[in-house]
Amino acid sequence: MQPKPIEYIKTKDLTFDPENPRFYRLNNAGEEDVVVEGMLDDESVHDLMLSIGQQGYFPGEPLLVFKDGKKLVVAEGNRRLAAVKLLNGELTPTPNKKNSIDDIKNDTQHKPKELPCIVYDFREDVLRYIGYRHITGVKEWDSLSKAKYLKELCNKFYTTSSKEETLKILAREIGSRPSYVGLLLTSLSIYDVAKSNNFFKLNIKESDIEFSYITTALGYSAITDWLGIQDKKDYDLNGVNEDNIKNIFSWFFVRDEHARTIVKESRRIKDIATIVQHEDAIENLIETRDIDQAFLYTNGNQVALAEAMKQARSRLKTVWEMLYKNKSYTTSDLEIAEIIFEDSKQIRNYIRTKLEDE
Repeated sequence: MQPKPIEYIKTKDLTFDPENPRFYRLNNAGEEDVVVEGMLDDESVHDLMLSIGQQGYFPGEPLLVFKDGKKLVVAEGNRRLAAVKLLNGELTPTPNKKNSIDDIKNDTQHKPKELPCIVYDFREDVLRYIGYRHITGVKEWDSLSKAKYLKELCNKFYTTSSKEETLKILAREIGSRPSYVGLLLTSLSIYDVAKSNNFFKLNIKESDIEFSYITTALGYSAITDWLGIQDKKDYDLNGVNEDNIKNIFSWFFVRDEHARTIVKESRRIKDIATIVQHEDAIENLIETRDIDQAFLYTNGNQVALAEAMKQARSRLKTVWEMLYKNKSYTTSDLEIAEIIFEDSKQIRNYIRTKLEDE
């Protein structure tokens, strides 16, 4: 392909790319105000506004543009376009960002109305460069954006290739391993199942999803087996169990009134991998949302009961030690102590009766 000339194009004639992998989390990413709001929340558009507004736009970084009918769509440089459109007034910031944007506009002198661009006929012509810049280059995407990009490459160029060959080719394109490419694509497929089901009507927003939790989970064969997929490279998801995807999303991303999830941190995913191998443990986790309690069931009910009673005795020992340190008590303390006493008697009587019936 011959090098293309740089053209200066009016910013009002340039539009954002709704297919940009960075915008994948955004609902209605085809709407300009939604894209800009997302970038103002997650991207360093403010810093770009300051830099461009104070020093002018650096011509050595042209936007990469492709034609879409009569539209000129920016495939590479959406943040820079947003920064300039905010500076020159072509975009109106959201109310919660208006004051900070106005401050920058008032403190800067450069407000370009046109930008250097390299124009291509098709998105496919620039797609591979985008990946080079954001996967192997200095401006690295997060794992969800990488996965979205890889999926687009699959759909654009490799629909007739076998899965094994596709993974090898994509791995070469981004300088990685086929297994890693497969992991990203499978994780994205899991994400897409949840998204297409409105996240199973769980109390989850797209911004709540920590995509790396999904990739970490698929590293455990116990979890892939439980989900009904062959392995972490099975991105077609043939035979996937959507109910179990729902459980994964509930355990990983739904927050309680204290803004805590069940797993709390990624290192607990290994405990989930153990739990999903035991029906009693799964049922307990669904019912109680207590990962530590559910984990007790992974050694069987008898061991779980013994461990729970051991923990209860340890807690009571702590209470007993505290009694000596306290100088005063309340009627509430007495009421709780009586409840514990009655509960203990019921547990003892239940076990005694069962033993006598044997």
